[in-house]
Amino acid sequence: MRFATLMIVILGSTLVADAGVAEKKERDSIDEAATKAATDITDCGKKFKVTFDWKAFDSLDWKGMKREKQEYYASERNNLAHLGEGINKLCGDKDYKVALAKVSTIVYRSTNNDQIWVKAAISGSTMTLDNYSFGSTRGASDYESAAKAVL
Repeated sequence: MRFATLMIVILGSTLVADAGVAEKKERDSIDEAATKAATDITDCGKKFKVTFDWKAFDSLDWKGMKREKQEYYASERNNLAHLGEGINKLCGDKDYKVALAKVSTIVYRSTNNDQIWVKAAISGSTMTLDNYSFGSTRGASDYESAAKAVL
């Protein structure tokens, strides 16, 4: 009987550890997507840092929305896939390129605010892109339009 109990405890611990590792891998892949978005910005004459706001993502009221956080990792990766392309398009216009010169960091922040699609704000050298994360996947033009609105 002790052996069976020990096996259940070990198996249960392994499953919990695997869930932790699986979630870490998902988060790492989103951070990698953010880094890739930064490297996609090639026409602005400078490098940008793109980060994913994990604090905002984790603080969403997942239970109140009746959604499972783990089900949205792939969606967030997809949303980040075109962020760099959208910002890069702006630099094809010399006036937006000059306006973007003051920005060095772009923060992607998930929100459950269904009153927006993608909304940008600039504070100092940081542009924050709030994305309503429960609509369809964002494309380059969504980020381009949001950034244009604040530049």
